[in-house]
Amino acid sequence: MAHVQPKGFAVFMGGVPAELTDQGLRAQLQPYFDNLKIEDWACDKPRGKPFGILTFLHPQHGHQFLNNHGERPIPGASYRGKPKTRAYLHLLGKPVFCKKSDKEADSMLLRVLETSAEERLRAAEDVEESPKLSNVVFRTFGISCGHYSYAKDKLEYTPDIQWPTKEGTAKFARNMLIVSFSQGIGQIRVEIPYRIIYEVVVSGKPTSLFLTLWEPPRIFLLSVAGELTALFRNLGTNRNPMAPRSAARERLSKIPHNDADHSEVIGQSLIYSLTLSPEDFASKLERLRENDYLELSTYNVPILSHLSHYMTHDLTTFKSMLSSLSRANAPFDLLYQFHALVQNGYLPPRIAIGLLVRLCNFAIDSQRNVTSISKVPANSSSPLPFSGQAVKKLISQMPFPGPHTEAKMFDEDEIWSQLKANEKEIQQGLTKSLLSERARHNLTMVYKVQVTPTSINFNGPEPEAKNRILRKFPNHTDYFARVQFCDEDGQDIYFNPKVSLEIIYSRFKTILLDGFKIGRRLYKFLGFSHSSLRAHAVWFMASFVDDNGKLQSYDTVIPELGDFEGIRAARIGQAFSETPTAINLEDPHTRTRTIPDVKSEDGSRVFSDGVGTLSRELLEDILYPMPQKASTATCVQIRWGGAKGMLSLDDTLEGRVMSVRDSMIKFQSRDTQNLEICDVANKPIPLVLNRQMIKILEDMQVPEAWFFKGQNKELDRLRKITANTTNTVEFLRRQKIAEQLGFSQFIRRLQNLNLDYKKDAFLCSVVEAVVLSQVRLLKYKSRIPVEQGVTLFGVMDEFQFLEEDEVFITFDKQKGVPYPDLDQRLVIVTRSPGLHPGDIQMRRAVVPPRNHPLRSLTNCIAFSQKGDRDLPSQLSGGDLDGDIFNVIWDSMAVNGCQREFAPADYPRVTPLDIGRTVKARDMTDFFVTFMATDQLGLIATRHIILADMHEAGTVHDECQVLAEMHSTAVDYSKTGIPVEMGKMATLTRTKYRPDFLALAPPTHIVDKTEIYFEAPIAPSNEEDEDDETGPRHRFYASTNILGKLYRAIDEKRIWDTDIHLTVNRHGMTLWDELFIHVHQKCDALGGVNWQRALNEAQSIRQAYEDMVREATIAHSEHASRSITELEVFIGDIFNKIGIQNRRQRDTSLRLKDEFDRITKWVEGLIRKRNVKAPTDLPDRTGEDLRDVYDDNTDSVPKFTALEMSIACFRAGLSRRGSRNVNKRSTDDFASFKVIAAHCALRELEIAKHQKDIADGAAFMSGGFPGVKSGEA
Repeated sequence: MAHVQPKGFAVFMGGVPAELTDQGLRAQLQPYFDNLKIEDWACDKPRGKPFGILTFLHPQHGHQFLNNHGERPIPGASYRGKPKTRAYLHLLGKPVFCKKSDKEADSMLLRVLETSAEERLRAAEDVEESPKLSNVVFRTFGISCGHYSYAKDKLEYTPDIQWPTKEGTAKFARNMLIVSFSQGIGQIRVEIPYRIIYEVVVSGKPTSLFLTLWEPPRIFLLSVAGELTALFRNLGTNRNPMAPRSAARERLSKIPHNDADHSEVIGQSLIYSLTLSPEDFASKLERLRENDYLELSTYNVPILSHLSHYMTHDLTTFKSMLSSLSRANAPFDLLYQFHALVQNGYLPPRIAIGLLVRLCNFAIDSQRNVTSISKVPANSSSPLPFSGQAVKKLISQMPFPGPHTEAKMFDEDEIWSQLKANEKEIQQGLTKSLLSERARHNLTMVYKVQVTPTSINFNGPEPEAKNRILRKFPNHTDYFARVQFCDEDGQDIYFNPKVSLEIIYSRFKTILLDGFKIGRRLYKFLGFSHSSLRAHAVWFMASFVDDNGKLQSYDTVIPELGDFEGIRAARIGQAFSETPTAINLEDPHTRTRTIPDVKSEDGSRVFSDGVGTLSRELLEDILYPMPQKASTATCVQIRWGGAKGMLSLDDTLEGRVMSVRDSMIKFQSRDTQNLEICDVANKPIPLVLNRQMIKILEDMQVPEAWFFKGQNKELDRLRKITANTTNTVEFLRRQKIAEQLGFSQFIRRLQNLNLDYKKDAFLCSVVEAVVLSQVRLLKYKSRIPVEQGVTLFGVMDEFQFLEEDEVFITFDKQKGVPYPDLDQRLVIVTRSPGLHPGDIQMRRAVVPPRNHPLRSLTNCIAFSQKGDRDLPSQLSGGDLDGDIFNVIWDSMAVNGCQREFAPADYPRVTPLDIGRTVKARDMTDFFVTFMATDQLGLIATRHIILADMHEAGTVHDECQVLAEMHSTAVDYSKTGIPVEMGKMATLTRTKYRPDFLALAPPTHIVDKTEIYFEAPIAPSNEEDEDDETGPRHRFYASTNILGKLYRAIDEKRIWDTDIHLTVNRHGMTLWDELFIHVHQKCDALGGVNWQRALNEAQSIRQAYEDMVREATIAHSEHASRSITELEVFIGDIFNKIGIQNRRQRDTSLRLKDEFDRITKWVEGLIRKRNVKAPTDLPDRTGEDLRDVYDDNTDSVPKFTALEMSIACFRAGLSRRGSRNVNKRSTDDFASFKVIAAHCALRELEIAKHQKDIADGAAFMSGGFPGVKSGEA
């Protein structure tokens, strides 16, 4: 049924006070519309103009308004031949003349109003009314930042910097606290979002609030106009309607002060004190409590002003001491970890100084004849009582200071004892095999640094994939650091037209040029890869003397990589690309050669752009050290010297041969010893649609039924996942959740024992979280799986078999899916991101004869080298240096394509050539410019909006302009040519967005496992312009396929009825029932003395939970806030709006791999075996799992694997007591018992199998040998 456009009604308003904004005009009109009981209306007030437009969804409401407030002629009066009129509406004392507009109502605005009306009616019962007391405003007399300390077990506050605020206000708005006051340079605005407030303490002497923050606040300087705006807004709870639109703000890196430098302490002095007016203090406080934004506690905090340890002085002393210890050759990691504790605000520098002094005295007392502190890590022969690892563990052990924290937690003796206890655990050596496992995966431990607008935070070392630089200096990786530039919460700093970021980017550039110091090491800029540039991350290094006695620095490392004369900065990044595997090519039998590119007849097109060949013998050598699953790969993505791209198998080559083409060589390099492997085409990648693909396919007239068929099938599958355990197990297996653990098999084993996993909150949350993420991807990103489709690496047909419009598609057969016959079939071929309508093309798939060399390839798509233009370049400007391509052969989609559009052919952009050797300053300038002008997301969003608005869709001229801009922006990191953003001003402007771009309702993980949906808040007519948490968009119901698909999924209903099931968890827990089963099985085996292994089991649990805790910190975007155990277990970063950004997706992949490594390591400890990587074992129970474990070890264990497995299971059932209740971390993890229980079940199966064999042998021989579990 076609959508019927509402007719609507528009009213022109003349004489409107020019100073009113949209919000101000709405506030003035609201009482009139309340009296008339009109709800569906909107107003548009051009800035600074004396007129406005009212739009009504229903024409009768427009007539009703004019009947009451429209202008009316004055009988007998005229002016210039026209009747004079009298106004029946007055705003701010001025007459406003209202009449029917000469123009039709804005059709897009009518759709917005229609959507709002439908949502209001449909969701009335689910929507909470906006709180009546949304804003509470206090007058402030002063603001300070400082720190808590304890004197004789009593909490005290020391203000490190104070700002008097005679005309200041503290406004508690809906989402944040906004403190405004005047300084010499202008009006200062300090924003403190509620999510960064850990604790608020109310003190009555004087009337004050003390706020403990997770991170520094956001600080802005307002212009003169902005000062007037802020003054009007903060005089009372109601926004002044005459307030002009917010003027441009300038974001600052500190709060200005006449005498002190806030930047010196901003990352450590995270207690902010607001001295408030006592006038109406109690009543305002009560209103603040009623709003329920924050939890308030009461404590009269003493404020010190004399004989205090000021943060600035202590920090100076601390850094000086680090330098002294560095000169004494103290282990650098020890100094780094102390530096991180202080710099990140975990430990007051005064206490750190005391610990370091004690450390020095301890070393001197231990070895008086030694003049320097040993570089050897703490062990039996070291003069140091603990290592850097022991100090690092304090990060998760230190609480926030405050009235509810015991003073002893910040006692020097207590911390010293904790460090020694940490070291004792480390010396057990349980984590050594995990370090070996990381090394086996070509990972190395690297320091991570986070640079924010206000602070520098230090983390790590954390596992990092090797690159060429790290591989060259394996014994000096601690001299390198990966540095992330981001906002205080770890997110990118997003573009906002109202905010100038000039000061922030200037700060970033200063750090990039000057570096930062730890001890005596000065870390300075080194370089970045293409992917790290997109993530706003770079590599720093400190100078060092290498194994050959040569001093290494930027000036020596970069030139050794290659000749960069005239080469743009981005090309140097090849050396920083992550290359998990490297193959030595110095074998004398290896032959490398350069072969010419394949070009069109006129030479303008390169068909072989980025791809070369290799022989089977060399391919086998490359794949030999890789996991078994990579053994069938025939295409590899490589870095070699100055070359990059793909190598595809050529079975006609004999010996160890590698052929690279000119198009692969980006710069000349003698560093060609190693062939570095970025990726291998070892399996087909499942194809999922995205919004851009769906929109272009719609414009190609693919039937709507095809999209709905795919979405409904996936939605039906997701809704049935929790309906029965069989569905759950299959889903977990496909999603590879805790794959190394065999989590899906564990759930199956529970089912076979008639135990319901839903009785446990953690297991339930694992399933729910993964299903919810998939539902959200489907609804909010249109990620519809395509069963008759695949995503593959692209290569070229080296043998000239394919004709111009032909492709060869080859991939491994998937389990349970029939292999398609694609010979002589039309297929859809595309590449993401695709914005131009010609980015999707139709081609004919063919299959070469059985013995043809092309048939040797697998998991790739081969393109023809014939014709006037190569196909990859027609698909979003692709090439063959590692691009992946999407192929669809579903007949419903292919036959449904009624239109096909010519591909884009943008002029080739000549990369920027600076005409000399690239220097560090060139690269840092480029990096900062890229951060400041990275508008790729903005362009893509505008494209999808206009494609939905215009009837022509992506074919519309404006969309094609944006597609070209997007192409330029994508290549900016390679070419150095920025996109002309001025073109945006020439395009249609709109305040409205299609509904499918709306954000998901916020969700949170509470109590570590429960997923909580925030109730939607109804829009308030008194929305506060001052409470800006992001752009306010108004949405209309899109009538195109993306809108229909979006509205077809009721996420909340699916969550309530299909995913989040209410289960009775009273009575015996799942784990108690399972342990009874284990105990019974032990009795059947004749008894198992697992109790004697309990002490070691507790140590294994402690070591495991330390590694999980480390993962929660290492994979968090926030410098001091960790992610949850649930996120670690499922290998997925939880995003409250449901959709991950690119950096979170990359982090999730690393997290998944790290948890697999942790699981493999701890299973090896529990089962007394060296655990092999998981293979695609059949999902069955009762199998002999010895084929995934290596029983060969050098020593006889004290306990059998069965004894240790059951002991660990038992150890996992006990609750851990926390040293202190605080929100930095948790001591109560839930996953160890899951791993231990599964180990115990498998060991019991092995023991029973052995007993059955032994009993059979005994029956045959008359003997009864004892039962023995699998021992190492």
